[in-house]
Amino acid sequence: MKKYVKNEECITIHGFMINKLNLKGNDLLVYAIIYDFSKAKGTVFNESLQYLADWTNSTRRGVMKNLENLMNKKLIGKVKSKVMGAETVGYFITDLS
Repeated sequence: MKKYVKNEECITIHGFMINKLNLKGNDLLVYAIIYDFSKAKGTVFNESLQYLADWTNSTRRGVMKNLENLMNKKLIGKVKSKVMGAETVGYFITDLS
C-alpha cells in the first residue's frame, strides 16, 4: 500500500498545542498537520483521510474520530466545496484568540 508521508516531510508540534489546548495522541498529531496547512501554508487542509491516517499510523475511521473530536472542541472548522462537480472537504484552524 502506498504511503502518503514522504521521508523528507515533517510536522511541528507547538507547546501551546499541549499546554493551552491540552491535546495529546492522534488528536495532537492531526491538529498539528492541519495547523501547518492552515497557518504556515496559508491554505485549507484538503488532503485525504488516508494522508492523515498514514501520519498518525492509524486508520481513516480513527482519523475521522480525531477530526470530530477537534471540531467538537471548536479547534478546527470544516468547509465543503465543489471542484469540477466533485464535492471536496477541507479543514482549517479556528481563531484561538
